[in-house]
Amino acid sequence: MKGFNATSRCLLLIFGLLLISGCDAIQDVIISEPPSGTDTEPLHVTMVYPSDCVDSAAYCLAFHTGVRTAEEALGIALTEVNGMENDPVATERLLRDAAQNSDLVLTAGYQMGDILARVALEFPEVKFAIFDVVLDMPNVTSINYKSNEGSFLVGAIAGLKTESNQIGYIGGADVPLLHGFEAGYLAGIHAVNPAAEVVIDYISTDATGFNQPEKAKALALAQYANGIDVIYAAAGGAGQGVLEAAQEQQKFIIWVDDNGNHLAPGIVLTSMTKEISTSVQRIIRETVEGNFMAGIRLFGVADGDVTYAVDEHNQALLSGDIIETVESLKTKIITGDITVPDTVLLPRE
Repeated sequence: MKGFNATSRCLLLIFGLLLISGCDAIQDVIISEPPSGTDTEPLHVTMVYPSDCVDSAAYCLAFHTGVRTAEEALGIALTEVNGMENDPVATERLLRDAAQNSDLVLTAGYQMGDILARVALEFPEVKFAIFDVVLDMPNVTSINYKSNEGSFLVGAIAGLKTESNQIGYIGGADVPLLHGFEAGYLAGIHAVNPAAEVVIDYISTDATGFNQPEKAKALALAQYANGIDVIYAAAGGAGQGVLEAAQEQQKFIIWVDDNGNHLAPGIVLTSMTKEISTSVQRIIRETVEGNFMAGIRLFGVADGDVTYAVDEHNQALLSGDIIETVESLKTKIITGDITVPDTVLLPRE
């Protein structure tokens, strides 16, 4: 029976069916090719958020949009998990569970860095991606943005737009990641308006500040009451509190992470945008195609991954002269004529 292959077995099966059912049944028999053995399981991807933040923070929503778009476009098997705010032990357990059931695990935020470093070491065969954390491990791709560059551009807009010459900044957590935003913002303001005074406030010393919109609103109201007319809110979900204060006082706010110009047209002066969704899709696609790249990767203005937003919701707020000046500064960043600082001098005066 050396020549008895899959085709022969199919023919015998058909013959048997004919004997049982009669010749009329032949029209109901479909001959299909035997399985080729090339069918593969979809890539199992888990997105672990730093907290239950998708519905409250533009930052997390950008990741959610990215993984959902990749799911539809690439056919991945997607799971989304919310980390436990203020419970790193429970969050580490969730990340470990994700690693046990995934080919690729994504997470984001400085508070996830140490946790991922421990878990990635335990699962060397699993691929990991973390955003906004510098982590150099053989199975981790570490995606970072030059947020200082985008903050420089929106700082220049604030410096050109202010009428009181008093400008504000409210950060979610007084940590190195946010210091890059602060440093770039200050440099952008003073590049176009050296005389401007800038007030810096942080909601908290840790990640809890990103989820305290009431405190953020109180800080913003105090800044506005003291004559500040533009506030940059690098505060995650707490930015909603700054937005409420801006609307109540009819003063300007600069949004962060994604384009929030539509949230309050005429109030949101501009947005510092990071193309997080696009980056997420890029990482997943590379992994699906077998091109996962471990290591530290940095995206900035020159890559088109960091910029400021102008659209129908804020275009009337930005004169041609403002846009021309900011675009000139943007070009100088790309050519290397301007190097934007990413650290602040501590303690602050």
